[in-house]
Amino acid sequence: MKNISSFSYQSYSVLLFLLIFSTFCSSSFAQTTTQNLVFKTTNSTLTLQEAIAQSLKNNYGILIERERINQATLNNNWGETGRFPTINLLLQQNNGVNNIDNPASFLSGNVINNSIQPAININWVVFNGFKTKIAKHRLEQLQEETEGNAEIVIQNAIQAVILGYYRVVLEKERIDVLKKVLNYSRDRNRYSEVQVDLGTATTAETLLTKTNFLTDSINLINQELVYRNAVRDLNVLMGEKEIEKVYEINKKLQAPAETYKFADLEKQMLEANPDLNRLLISQAILHDATLLNQAAIMPQLSLSAGNSYNYNRQDLSQATFSGDRPAPTEPINATTTNYFLNFNLSFTLFNGGQLKRAVQRAKISENIGNLSIDQNKLTLSRDLARAFDLYNVRRQLLELSTESKKVSEQNLQILEERYNSGLINSFDYRQIQNAFQNAAFNELQATYNLIDANTTLIRLTGGLTK
Repeated sequence: MKNISSFSYQSYSVLLFLLIFSTFCSSSFAQTTTQNLVFKTTNSTLTLQEAIAQSLKNNYGILIERERINQATLNNNWGETGRFPTINLLLQQNNGVNNIDNPASFLSGNVINNSIQPAININWVVFNGFKTKIAKHRLEQLQEETEGNAEIVIQNAIQAVILGYYRVVLEKERIDVLKKVLNYSRDRNRYSEVQVDLGTATTAETLLTKTNFLTDSINLINQELVYRNAVRDLNVLMGEKEIEKVYEINKKLQAPAETYKFADLEKQMLEANPDLNRLLISQAILHDATLLNQAAIMPQLSLSAGNSYNYNRQDLSQATFSGDRPAPTEPINATTTNYFLNFNLSFTLFNGGQLKRAVQRAKISENIGNLSIDQNKLTLSRDLARAFDLYNVRRQLLELSTESKKVSEQNLQILEERYNSGLINSFDYRQIQNAFQNAAFNELQATYNLIDANTTLIRLTGGLTK
């Protein structure tokens, strides 16, 4: 009896403390939850299309790929292939003084020489085994490969923005569910307070209703934090420098209604998948590398032409001539003009088999590329099959989750009337309330999961950039 009395006294003390604490919290802490934590939003709404457009404009990964495209476009020029001749203009000017002291020479003393030698040279490879044409095609393929890489980055960015945008919508709708649950708890708490005043409520049941109200208030605060973090993540994906910017998003989670046939998806994937298209372009580049190595075996014909002009001025006024010949008093001017046109034909007869091995290495690389394409097609078919099954399964799960939510909501409404009539207690009502909250959350998550699966299907078939 002593132990039982001690336990009852301790239990009563704990219940009394919780009653005082919950009464204080219900008037201050919970009020802060529902009133003070209000988001500051902008006046403008944000649609999914606007979010994608802003990401395409500001995403750093996309901006980098655009610069690489500009670089590849600049390189894709006939001037980079050696198709045009090279023209060089030369100009040389020489000045010198020669002091001649040679008894065998008829001229001695200082001789001043000044000369100007302008020249123009033209070098042109007339034939090199079609290397020029192959090189130009290779530059075009490199540009397409760069554009293909950019398309992959763009599709990844669009997919991330779509999921980030709907993540914000998901977390916002979870807030709405928690607010609805909190309203139920608030009503139960007020009803319990009225019963306390009337003397018809037990202490345990009163504490339970207040505890439920506080628990739902805490859940709402935590969910608001999750929502704010989701908005921050979306701002990063859109390249928004004002990271704390919050938008008014009126869109609701809506499950996609598309029905797909696997054969149609697979056909579209093989035609438009960006990863596969990039491999096909890379394979074309490997084929061009093989052609370039084969062209190196062919003879090469080059042409060189030019014109040079030499003007020389010689001053002999400070020199002396042997014999009776007088030294000229005026400088002697001389000019020389030279024209040339040369052809050069070269052909490698033997270099240790280097050219042959280079062709073989290029063909091996080309074969490896073909095997990689086949492997990638097989992997993509597997990924598409998984995504296709996941999409259909998630559609079924969403239907079940929607039905479960309807049943839980109807059950909550029915038991609310029984609770108000005193037919069930707070413990039973709380279980039904939690079941409704879980069912509502499951439906929202199932809808988001279906959107995720649908986005994956669209990306695998190359439809995000269309």
